[in-house]
Amino acid sequence: MEKTIIYDRNEIKSYKDFYEKLYNDLEGSTIPYWSDEQCKYLGYSADILDEFLWYCHDDKNHFILRNFDLEKIKQQKTYDDYKINLIIEVLIDFTKKFPNNKLTIE
Repeated sequence: MEKTIIYDRNEIKSYKDFYEKLYNDLEGSTIPYWSDEQCKYLGYSADILDEFLWYCHDDKNHFILRNFDLEKIKQQKTYDDYKINLIIEVLIDFTKKFPNNKLTIE
């Protein structure tokens, strides 16, 4: 069964919010290796997010990104844009490697 997870840029105040929502929405605290307090919120790291997503590769997640201005984010004028761009790149790569998961950017 596909799980739809929606992220709206208007509700995400910073890249840290994005990591926290991903961790919570993918139920990171229920995954044995990732349930440790030190792993919570994935260290706000794209590399750790990439590894974490591997544990969710069979879950059939459909990530929907709303109100993300990719052109602006890719310019990386702020640190937040830089970090959010990394998250999006990880999600894009993840959904290419594991096509049972989807990413829609609206």
